[in-house]
Amino acid sequence: MRRLFALAAAAALTVMCTQAPELPESLKGTWSGEIEDLGLTLTLHLGDTCTVDSPDQEAYGFKAVVKKAGQESLSVKFPEFHASFEGRVQGDSLIGKFSQMGLKKQLRMGRGELVRLRPQTPEGPFPYTTEEVTFNNADISLSGTLCLPEAIGAPAVVMVSGSGKQDRDESLMGHKPFAVLSDALAREGIPSLRYDDRECGGSTGVFADATTADFAQDAASAVQFLRSRGFSKVGVLGHSEGGTIAMMLAGAEEPAEGAPDFIVSLAGMADRGDSTLMRQMIKTFIQGGAPEKAASFAAKISYKKTVKMGGKWMESFVALDPAPYIARIKCPVLALNGDKDCQVIPEYNLSKIEALCPGADCRLYPGLNHLFQHCKTGLGTEYAKIEETMSGDVIRDITEWIKNL
Repeated sequence: MRRLFALAAAAALTVMCTQAPELPESLKGTWSGEIEDLGLTLTLHLGDTCTVDSPDQEAYGFKAVVKKAGQESLSVKFPEFHASFEGRVQGDSLIGKFSQMGLKKQLRMGRGELVRLRPQTPEGPFPYTTEEVTFNNADISLSGTLCLPEAIGAPAVVMVSGSGKQDRDESLMGHKPFAVLSDALAREGIPSLRYDDRECGGSTGVFADATTADFAQDAASAVQFLRSRGFSKVGVLGHSEGGTIAMMLAGAEEPAEGAPDFIVSLAGMADRGDSTLMRQMIKTFIQGGAPEKAASFAAKISYKKTVKMGGKWMESFVALDPAPYIARIKCPVLALNGDKDCQVIPEYNLSKIEALCPGADCRLYPGLNHLFQHCKTGLGTEYAKIEETMSGDVIRDITEWIKNL
């Protein structure tokens, strides 16, 4: 649930600034580093014009305001987000403090771009074809990629991303989980459709006006589109909020044309939205080192602020209870969770799916986080640092389960 993983620094990195005044040669060039404890990379381009990137958030080319610059010192402000950086050159590094609204973290930057390896990201040539497609949900046009194996030997899959505005690859911090999954599925004869969320990539609509129920209708339209293309059996594979959407479609009180023939839930929320958000916040504070009582107190404050500022989607999310949908599901279900997931905590979600839908194939993976990466803490601050996009065991299990339907 990317919406729920929203640290203060996340907003700070999509920043706007102005031209730097007379920078000395010792500071000119590109500097990159990771903000301490937040796992997010900041890249500064200092020259005749100055810009800042947040590669982990797919945000590039924003301007930066250099307030002071000496041969060995730099002060940069990010006024729109009340943030700043002050540092000094030490050898080949620029070391200082990143600050935002009381938050102060060390930032050590080296020269050049910070290269993150993503070995699982597919690279051509591919033993399958892809087709750019569009389909509609009422007046919303959704753009996606249809992945077609040379020899189709299994049902087709619609991929539904997690919360927050996501592209068709579900891009996050340099990772492209849905591109990795669609490639793996296609190599095993499983066709798939992945699409851009509303107001993202080639899709239309206003993302901020939509709720989980609206996104569920988008997914249902994707299912109908695949059926119109001749696929008789179509399932929905959803991650995080997408997993909840898969369960909502499969367990609708009045099954519609977009109802899936099977579903795969990757860390889908089964608990109420308000409970999920609160538990996520408490666990994050505890994992960060806070005592349990202090974590609960801090979570209550954060919860109130988050809900107040969350808009239409958040208002509907905290009231969402997937349980009635899950209890009505009759189609095959594969539900997966990592035991280190700090966002959709398995003991409140995977266990609930197992109880409400006894026929579901529920699997808990040791050592995996919300993205199904092997991890140490499970915190979102690790996502960018981990080169693995998704556990190979999880990918193989999904593939084999679909092939055996």
